[in-house]
Amino acid sequence: MIKLIEIRELSRISEKLNFVCIENVVDYCFKKPLEMQTLSQEHLYCFCLDIKNNIKSIEMVSKGSLNTSIVHPREVLKAAILSNAASIIMVHNHPSGDSDPSNDDIEITGRIKKACDIFGISLLDHIIIGKNNYYSFKNKGML
Repeated sequence: MIKLIEIRELSRISEKLNFVCIENVVDYCFKKPLEMQTLSQEHLYCFCLDIKNNIKSIEMVSKGSLNTSIVHPREVLKAAILSNAASIIMVHNHPSGDSDPSNDDIEITGRIKKACDIFGISLLDHIIIGKNNYYSFKNKGML
């Protein structure tokens, strides 16, 4: 129940945001309340969006260690389905500051993309936040 309350509070803060471009998402991730570049552990968030890219909810799907976070497509899709999302954006941080994707990042993005396709939910992007930089799978043509 505590996690649900935190999600609702975070969603309430964000409810007027419209993520029309990747830079809007990145800017949001660098600012409060997320400040993902300052986290000492990997965190993966699922931004659940309606058909007009308005935020429906933001859920922390996974919290890992210094250099890894276990993510399964079912947790990402659970957040999207419970939010009745038309699309999602996945965002996670690399505490090392290097935003380049690991082989695991590439593999899990592909698995989640396939799962989203089955459920009719668009995976708009997977963004990795570094210290003062980011990596967008969509911008790099990997989605």
